[in-house]
Amino acid sequence: MNDLLKLIDEELRAIADPEKAQWMKEYLKNQFDFIGVASPERKIIVRFLWKEYKNEIVKNWRELYQILWDAEAREYQYVAMDLMTKTKRELQKEDLVLIEHWICQKSWWDTVDSLASNMAGKYFEKFQNQIEHIIPEWMFSKNMWLNRSAIIFQLKYKEKTDFELMKENILHHIDSKEFFINKASGWALRQYSKFNPHAVREFIHEHPELSVLTIREGSKYI
Repeated sequence: MNDLLKLIDEELRAIADPEKAQWMKEYLKNQFDFIGVASPERKIIVRFLWKEYKNEIVKNWRELYQILWDAEAREYQYVAMDLMTKTKRELQKEDLVLIEHWICQKSWWDTVDSLASNMAGKYFEKFQNQIEHIIPEWMFSKNMWLNRSAIIFQLKYKEKTDFELMKENILHHIDSKEFFINKASGWALRQYSKFNPHAVREFIHEHPELSVLTIREGSKYI
């Protein structure tokens, strides 16, 4: 796998742009270092990696993603997340610890939202009996990013969304002043309103104490 990691590093650095790096760093509030590889360019690299090294990636995905997560530049975490969308079917029950680790490490919306809706979403779809144990832990956690993940992990569930669970998570944080929590609540409601607008409209009507941001986001399609 060392050759694969070396290749990833070489491919990214070959197209790195210091000017882009500075802009990307500022966009994320100077919290992370970048080397300056934009999303379209990165995705070309990922497509190449998946075509040429699919078997090796699938075989070693846990170790590979952790090494990429530990890398200093943010683009390496992005490569890991791009590949996660391709290997999420490989998730096993014990992999929850990895998902939680990645959510809680180097946390910001750019990684957490993808981890929640892709990796956590697929995990709980595959191991549904874990929901009743883990989601309450995330909901009550002191880690805001786990709170957000509990609210949005069902984003891709469509009509299979457990709306009662979503409402429970939203109402638990109804007094929150945290932008990322209120935004997540509105996002979750907005997404579900595509499939059940009546239920979302009724919920918002019954809870005028929801934040202005949550109501605005949740009402966009209704």
